[in-house]
Amino acid sequence: MFSSRSTASDDVKLWLPRHKCRICGVEVEFAQVKVHYQTTHPEYAKWGRQLHTLMWLVLGSDVALIIVDALYLRSLSPILNEYIVPAYLGGTCFLLIGLHLRKLIAFRDAWDKTHHLLPNEKPTEES
Repeated sequence: MFSSRSTASDDVKLWLPRHKCRICGVEVEFAQVKVHYQTTHPEYAKWGRQLHTLMWLVLGSDVALIIVDALYLRSLSPILNEYIVPAYLGGTCFLLIGLHLRKLIAFRDAWDKTHHLLPNEKPTEES
């Protein structure tokens, strides 16, 4: 009867957040990002799980260092507390960010080599 009326599901699709794929540039619904990476970029999804594990290990070592620093190292030397511990914590964060960016660029370059687009062509879900 009212074919021009939008349905509730159409309204929901309008305000759902979207995510632009870091590798191919396709816009994916936020709820489908993990599925997109697992189906379209399985190597990146596998590496992402490895990075996630590495981040938890580094976070655990950072927390352990903070606890040891709070309980023992502060009594040894103020230089440890002022310079070495913050440098270690900041360094691990920068190394993880650098590792992620380097691998992301490598995956993007590999994707561009295998799925080369013309300058005026937009990426689609199939590519």
